[in-house]
Amino acid sequence: MNTPVTSLLKITLSTCLLVSLPAVTLAATVPQKWKLDVPKTNVDFEVKYLGKATTDGKFNKVNGAINYDVKNPTSTTINFTVYTNSIDTDRRLRDSFLRRKELLNTKQYPTMTFVSKKVSMINPKEANVTGDFTVLGQTKPLTVRVTLSDVENDPITSKPTLKFRATGLVDRYSYGVTAFPKVISNIIPLEISGKLIAAN
Repeated sequence: MNTPVTSLLKITLSTCLLVSLPAVTLAATVPQKWKLDVPKTNVDFEVKYLGKATTDGKFNKVNGAINYDVKNPTSTTINFTVYTNSIDTDRRLRDSFLRRKELLNTKQYPTMTFVSKKVSMINPKEANVTGDFTVLGQTKPLTVRVTLSDVENDPITSKPTLKFRATGLVDRYSYGVTAFPKVISNIIPLEISGKLIAAN
């Protein structure tokens, strides 16, 4: 389940994560370029176990960069890193179980990464972002659906911000994580959410 969790880069994967704004918002007052607000970024995952129960979790340590250009959204680039040892399911014993060699193997593989390769617009506010997702030393393509909000002003800094949400599914079996098949589901939903702040 660590790949899912990692994919988990409920970042990715990098987030995986850029979409164009509606034409009406592309006014001169809207900043052209945006970057990731790392402290406001969350990487969450959800895992089914024993056939029906569900466990939610997150990674407390992430890093990365998103470069988004309002005038050219398909040129968006994402580079996202999740530190696997920071997994947090609100249960210490369960976290230790997930860090074990058969799953996340956090000692040997301390990070999982997502690097975008292609942004395909669905509509002015949504896009499919496809990139390389690396987990447990294996790199495979992963596509996440990214949605952007309208431009808002941060209540504290008053600076323009964009909220984003990226969702995807990771099959842990495709990364060779096949342990405990009767306990942990092979398909793991992931979600990356956070903010972009004006870069200029």
